[in-house]
Amino acid sequence: MSDHFSGPAVMGDPSVDISDFFAFPSPERPGNLVLIMDVFPLATPDSRFSNVVTHRFRLRPLARSERRIVVGANEYTIDVRFSDVPEGTAVQKGQIITSDGLKASFTVGEQVEEQGMRVFAGLVSDPFFMDVEATLRTDFSGKMSFDTAANTVQFRDVLSIVVEVPFRSIVERFGGVTLIAAVSETAVPVNGKPLRLEHVGRPETKNVLMANPTRDPRAKNIELRDLYNREDTFALSDVYRPLYETRLDANLAYWDELDWATAWPVEEDGRHPLRDLFLGDFLIVDLANPFCAGSFLEIERALMDDRSHNSAGGRWLDDDILDDMLSMIVNGGRGKRVGDGVDMPTKPAARTFPYVREPNLRSDLPLPAFLKG
Repeated sequence: MSDHFSGPAVMGDPSVDISDFFAFPSPERPGNLVLIMDVFPLATPDSRFSNVVTHRFRLRPLARSERRIVVGANEYTIDVRFSDVPEGTAVQKGQIITSDGLKASFTVGEQVEEQGMRVFAGLVSDPFFMDVEATLRTDFSGKMSFDTAANTVQFRDVLSIVVEVPFRSIVERFGGVTLIAAVSETAVPVNGKPLRLEHVGRPETKNVLMANPTRDPRAKNIELRDLYNREDTFALSDVYRPLYETRLDANLAYWDELDWATAWPVEEDGRHPLRDLFLGDFLIVDLANPFCAGSFLEIERALMDDRSHNSAGGRWLDDDILDDMLSMIVNGGRGKRVGDGVDMPTKPAARTFPYVREPNLRSDLPLPAFLKG
């Protein structure tokens, strides 16, 4: 799934498991940026945000250099923390602070607005949609197996953090640059320093492109996702980066060949043309362009085609990200659209804050098949 259950470590504590990440210009208030981090897959009304974890959004400026993206050193952060739930109550409080000094306190389940910043955190309908079982069959069978069109997260809920901030000061901080990278993280303090538990940029980087270790000549049958989750996406470890590169090279080449044609010829040294793009694991948003649904990977496709992009990019809640990603990898976006047959979430997003939808509150749903055993 998008980033649900993205490694053995985070599966041990769903409150630190980032299930999804979204970034897009506000469709309701032009001039605002919306960032959404979902945690706690398969959440229930009894689920709570962790009171020991910092939920962080990180933004950095980007520059295009031919078919490459260069990440700047300047950074803007938004930190969200939650209190414990007092005994005998069900009320959880939260605090948010940005690196330029915006602050707000809020109660889980309620919206708040302070200094033009809007915040909501609470239980919502999981906005993701995907046929996970069909994707796994395709990954391990060697042939397209998208024949069931069953949304694995139908009627599921998650805990969501929605932050909307005016982006004028962010652009000024970045020296007028409007093309930005956005990533979400969970971290805990250790000896006064944050220990990263997970980072999430683009969906399915880990669960589709890095999960299968069987084709990897360098780290065959080794689980890399826990290691990768701890990485700073803007400064990957020099020691472990070659492992991630080889894993992506192998799996990108596999998915490319599923239509019995090669959209992305691999270089002589084994490098896949899309490797560096996906290893830059962050959403790319152009704040100079207005909100536009369906523009996930538009900037990345334009980059690989060496042309100008024409959208804000990022990721909207209802974007069909698996179809977009597979179509780009399998045929370069120049053939028949590739997809899993699941085209919408349980509840389509709202165009007004907080954009996420009310929870389903279903207690009769069995554990998804891929989690059994």
